[in-house]
Amino acid sequence: MATRIEIGKDVRVLRDGREIELPKSRKARALLAYLALQDRPVHRSRLSEMFWERAADPRGGLRWALTRLRKVLGPDENWLRADQATVWLDVPVDNLVFPDEDRERLLLATETGEHDAYAAWLVTLREKPRNAATGAPDDPSSKCETQLRQTIRYTTAEDGTRIAYAAMGEGRPVLKAANWLTHLDAELEIPAWSGFTIELARRYRLYRYDERGNGLSDWKVEDLSFEAFVSDLECVVQALGLERFPLIGISQGASVSIEYAARHPEQVSGLVLIGGYPAGWRFHTNPELLARREAEMTLVRHGWGDNSPAYRQIFSHSFFPEADSATLDRFNEFQRQTTSAENAARFIDTFGDIDVRGRLFQIQTPTLVLHSRDDERIAASVGADLAASMPNAELQTLPSRSHLPHPGEAAFDMMIEEVEAFLERIS
Repeated sequence: MATRIEIGKDVRVLRDGREIELPKSRKARALLAYLALQDRPVHRSRLSEMFWERAADPRGGLRWALTRLRKVLGPDENWLRADQATVWLDVPVDNLVFPDEDRERLLLATETGEHDAYAAWLVTLREKPRNAATGAPDDPSSKCETQLRQTIRYTTAEDGTRIAYAAMGEGRPVLKAANWLTHLDAELEIPAWSGFTIELARRYRLYRYDERGNGLSDWKVEDLSFEAFVSDLECVVQALGLERFPLIGISQGASVSIEYAARHPEQVSGLVLIGGYPAGWRFHTNPELLARREAEMTLVRHGWGDNSPAYRQIFSHSFFPEADSATLDRFNEFQRQTTSAENAARFIDTFGDIDVRGRLFQIQTPTLVLHSRDDERIAASVGADLAASMPNAELQTLPSRSHLPHPGEAAFDMMIEEVEAFLERIS
């Protein structure tokens, strides 16, 4: 079975002389043409920027296109190769044809746009295609892409640590505090994290940042304390120039948000606390839980970075106990990308010492506490006690076992509705 790729004013894939239908996405076809013209691996970030620069999830758009192109190549899908950093097309020279133009001129066109015919074709493919009748985009990555384009910048904390922060969406500003574990870029490929982010960014100007020690922020840091987490939040607010805004905290990010609101009540118009807790695991009286957290620190120190996901599965399953194996596998790999084994253990250690219980009665800011009824990471009773201890807080429970409800769960839709309704009430 002979497969041939032809590149000219259009791109075609033929198998035994019969043309194979390509994805309807013009971006996917442009990607295939571009890779065919290269003689070296191309970095994923470059491809994402070239063809999905305005998408909410550029890397997701690239991944979506690669999956469909492999299906087109069929038995020869091994021609399309990729690793974590790069993508390349390894096609035998006899199976790659340039019927209309020579390779050098076409390659020049992709880099400089000097060749009018090919450049015009490439630009057309890069335009956001829409169905003339419905106005619908032709692939999922282009959904609300102009509105949801992410911009990532850096600020520097007092101790010199670089903190990465991002802006996405339009509208009133909303700030989300960092939590375990984030990566401003890679997390947009993980529904567990991206679902919540994208839903909020559809209506608001959403700001997020990576905690020191993980994600795109500096990993090699001496200070990985709760005080440093709060200070980093203060640093991001200053860099953004925000005067008054709602603050969202998930898990230990809720504790950071509480401390920030206590220190800066004039800036926080409302608090949203999801799966939060006011005191770390060392303050629990349950000896079984204490032993489990101590064991977790030992396990991650010795196995976090290994190819086997067994150590990271501990967290994935406790975060999303009802997720399917594919979702857990993706989250396992995501966690490995976010931080080092040593930092993961240091995070767990630091979380154990958190204590903002003395701050709760001081918080007069309107507060929404959301907690899954069967949360396997932080018990629902912790969320109830948190709400009961804050003068102006309301509690809403969610029908889920997940620490943060996952897209596809009814609890996820309820969570988004509750958050948006609360943000509208405090506007």
